Amino acid sequence: MVGDVLLRVQGLCKRYKVAEGKEIEALRDVSFEVQRGETLGIIGKSGAGKTTLLRILRGHERFDEGVIELDGIKITPDSPYGDFRKLQEKTAFHLQRCFSLWNVSVLDNVIKKINARRTGFEDVPYDPLEYEELKEEALKILDLVGMREKHKYFFPILSGGEKQKVLLARQLAKEPSLLLLDEPTTMTDPLARKELLESVKRVKEKTNMTIIVVSHMPEVHRFLADRLLLLERGRVADEGDVERILRKFMAEREPAVPLQPLDVAAKLESEPILHVKDLFKKYTLYTSQTLIKTIEMNIDFKVARGEILGVVGPSAMGKTVLMRMLSGIERPDEGDILFNVDGKWVDITTYGKEAMLARSKIGIMHQEFGFLYGVRVWEMFAHRLGVKSLEMLKEALKRAKEKGISEVTMDVLMRIADLPEMEAKARLEEIGLGMDIFDEIFPKYPISEVERRAKPFLEAVKLPLEILYRENYDTSVGERVRIGLALHMCTHPELLLLDEPFGDLDPISLRAAANALKEMNRRFNTTMLVVSHQLEVIEELCHEAILIDDGGIVMRGSTKEVCDAFLSGKFRDLE
Repeated sequence: MVGDVLLRVQGLCKRYKVAEGKEIEALRDVSFEVQRGETLGIIGKSGAGKTTLLRILRGHERFDEGVIELDGIKITPDSPYGDFRKLQEKTAFHLQRCFSLWNVSVLDNVIKKINARRTGFEDVPYDPLEYEELKEEALKILDLVGMREKHKYFFPILSGGEKQKVLLARQLAKEPSLLLLDEPTTMTDPLARKELLESVKRVKEKTNMTIIVVSHMPEVHRFLADRLLLLERGRVADEGDVERILRKFMAEREPAVPLQPLDVAAKLESEPILHVKDLFKKYTLYTSQTLIKTIEMNIDFKVARGEILGVVGPSAMGKTVLMRMLSGIERPDEGDILFNVDGKWVDITTYGKEAMLARSKIGIMHQEFGFLYGVRVWEMFAHRLGVKSLEMLKEALKRAKEKGISEVTMDVLMRIADLPEMEAKARLEEIGLGMDIFDEIFPKYPISEVERRAKPFLEAVKLPLEILYRENYDTSVGERVRIGLALHMCTHPELLLLDEPFGDLDPISLRAAANALKEMNRRFNTTMLVVSHQLEVIEELCHEAILIDDGGIVMRGSTKEVCDAFLSGKFRDLE
């Protein structure tokens, strides 16, 4: 039951200094209250200041003006560090796109957090009696979030949705006055999303916890929020009834651009661009103690030139692994991945000049799309154009030959260049190289040419040209997703692989991105494979869809038929 005011925010302002002495005003005169036991939802477009607000409420960031009062604590811009520590003690933060769990079992992850509440240290007790005491409390928390049955599972094998539930359990173990949820359903499939939301609601019903939930998904607020606050450009634009605010927010969404018609069956016969032939890869999954499952991927399918093919299915069942193999950055145990280059089939599972030239026509955007800290956006475009443009590739091969680098080694370096930034850095370190090897071999486009090449694609995803001159940390997560889409589109790939690219986009930005991809498909006949947990996007964006479960394709057909089968669980009957 709603009680007294737990949180009062008055006149909150936050400014960031950026390059050349400029400032970005992330929050402007933000004021609101949250009652004890209430769930307040916060919605707004990417870059509206939602995550910044939560970080300030958590005590992770200072602010420039205003007052925060939480459960007897009063914080101002001049408050000492100790007061911000008290704020951190009274709040718990479920971070957007963060899976920072210990490399131990689900149970021990929660026990560590309980122990930290008692002792200040995230350790597992050595004393068996103390461990059993904490175990009992941890299992009760895991009951709340629906993870008791998997308490022995080793963290790395959990699906995205399961990791989110363990993160939630760890926050509950802290016994906070205020729980802050930042996009809690990011990276979860629709079935896992439903389970996670039900877990949060169950926690609320049993503990009467006060919650602030930030999400760009209307269904999250419909399910959880008692009241909704709309942020626009750092200001509170409106607050009140959930449905009224959602209608106001969604009114800005542009209409859907029609998808270019394609006779997929005829095109598969006359002009396939990709043939995944007898692909096999074996994976072994473990709990913290014992072997629990081996996944054997068995995949065989074709993709027509100009087709946009959706890929759906439960988390941790092979979709991302398939995309990594199709891009050439991970090898199958058996089978071929044949790419049609000007009428000639090239197997990209092999190494050498032919595969290298074929892969220059393939782009991949990973779900873990992290960018290097402190790099300007235009530098990323310059690097991508240098690695993926055919004219630059010829120059890179010439430079490599002068340095005595073989074509096979060059192919390996190009595959590493397609990895997420931090993974690429780690892979290079394994072979005794640094990221500067790319600067030595692959030429970079001058900034004037980067502007010319990037401008139409930035416009397509509703980003200003000036964003090229900002550093990555000066952009919101949603802006980074759109930068990533423009970054991969600007090289004009013949095959574009998108692995869960839309998870951090609000519905308005999402529609703009989907429209941009459809326009690219229409103008350049770009073939795309799109993995997404947002099934409404698959239905709008794709010509067909395949459903993957337990390493195999269990269904292929119209997007509606496949998505309906997935949501209903009927696909299990087909296996």
